[in-house]
Amino acid sequence: MSNHFYHLLATWLPLKDEANWVLGAVIHTRGSVYRKTGALMLLSDAGHQLGLLSGGCIESDLLLQARKVIALSKSRRIVYDAADDSNIAWRLGIGCGGAAEVLLHPCSGHNEFLQLPAVLTCLQQQQACHFKLQIDAAQASLTPCARVFSQRQHGSLQLDVDASSGDKKILSTLINPLPHLLILGSGVDVIPLCQLALVLGWRVTLADQRLNSAKRDNFPAGVTALNFSAAELPNDLLQQIDGVVIAHHNLRLDAAAVAALQTRELTNPYIGLLGPAKRKADVLAAAGLSEAQLRYDVAGPMGLALGGDLPESIALSVLAECHAKIFGSSAVPLSAVALSEAAVQSCDTTGADAPHFSTSMRASL
Repeated sequence: MSNHFYHLLATWLPLKDEANWVLGAVIHTRGSVYRKTGALMLLSDAGHQLGLLSGGCIESDLLLQARKVIALSKSRRIVYDAADDSNIAWRLGIGCGGAAEVLLHPCSGHNEFLQLPAVLTCLQQQQACHFKLQIDAAQASLTPCARVFSQRQHGSLQLDVDASSGDKKILSTLINPLPHLLILGSGVDVIPLCQLALVLGWRVTLADQRLNSAKRDNFPAGVTALNFSAAELPNDLLQQIDGVVIAHHNLRLDAAAVAALQTRELTNPYIGLLGPAKRKADVLAAAGLSEAQLRYDVAGPMGLALGGDLPESIALSVLAECHAKIFGSSAVPLSAVALSEAAVQSCDTTGADAPHFSTSMRASL
């Protein structure tokens, strides 16, 4: 199962009345940690662990702490600090060397399950929401909003000003729906592309006017398959699309798809075109378009230069570029990013923005 919060909620909803539940949230971090502020997971007294707040290092202890929350009907805040020799994280030798504070709130019908069913409804409608979790009381609220994957900022602790009930400290985090990939074409070489996108937890729609039942059976069950051309796709579907791969293995059909997409209202998706640069030029010529006339950029050849020429390698290459475009990333090696960040930090000697844990925020285990 994907660890995207949509999949966690979809798994949890049918089980919500079969066990007692706790919502876990990372509310503060320091140094190198696996999950950042705003990460969420669900735990139960029946042993369910839906999601991760670390790389798997602290989840067994979180389950123990969640059972205490349920037994006492009282929220808990726990600090896992790999640099503190008195802390369980240090004693177990786990973690990435940093520290994370985790909030555990009871999640039941008494507090409307912390609004999680409403969050799931938003995500099912391909809509994002700002989720606000109170720190000092097991209550939550949400505000629906447009999906913005490129603003994948971590959650933050804020002061929520309320004239009637007083100021409240909250964890505010943006929860986006699943990225939605549209594949135009139904060749066997796009089967790994579908499989990998589903492993990532994405929605996948396959559309090809040549699609028949025999071809459909080649694709994973999680793929929505449509016997449509690009021009026939409904507007409400296209407005949900975040990435498009054009791979008909037919120059005329690819050209028709490029031309059709350029006339529709899209949310600035990634659009990748199968084949080398020369083929892209031929496709654009057949579509009667020049690069300057493109309303939405077309990557051709699509993908990152990862090496390999098998369909599985190509799928990885294409989805890597698509992922980077959707999430507003440069796709440069993380080692290069780390070097750049280290250079910046070496120039900052003030320490004014360094995060810290106050004594009152630490909880004994």
